[in-house]
Amino acid sequence: MVAIGIFIATIVAFLISLAFYAAVPIAATENAGAGVRRTDDGDASAGANSATAVTSADRPRWWQIVVEMLRSALVAILLAGLMTTAGWSGPWAGLVLGLALSVLPIVLLAGSVLWERVPIRSATAHVADWVIKLAAIGAFVGAFV
Repeated sequence: MVAIGIFIATIVAFLISLAFYAAVPIAATENAGAGVRRTDDGDASAGANSATAVTSADRPRWWQIVVEMLRSALVAILLAGLMTTAGWSGPWAGLVLGLALSVLPIVLLAGSVLWERVPIRSATAHVADWVIKLAAIGAFVGAFV
């Protein structure tokens, strides 16, 4: 039963990110400001040429989708393991655990703003995406634990 919850939570998390970044695109100028550009083969490299900056119109490649699904699946597995170990069950408990774990992306992305000069707007968007996903993953996994 838990595997079904992990599978559903993984799909839901991917759909949340898809909808989130469609509604809140990350500006290409922010990526260009950080000195990131995309070459013709899709690799990111250093450079200040804003004409080749990653744009919100770029579609993810197949392997990026696979990696994103794996990341969400790993988080769902972690939440399922923590809930099982703690003896917690139900969507409410999963939601609370997901929200509690939201401190991790907040701390990590705050560090990227502080030390790597990632634009605040970009980091805030990524934090918001992960907070929403962690809450949803927790709730869906919790419904099956």
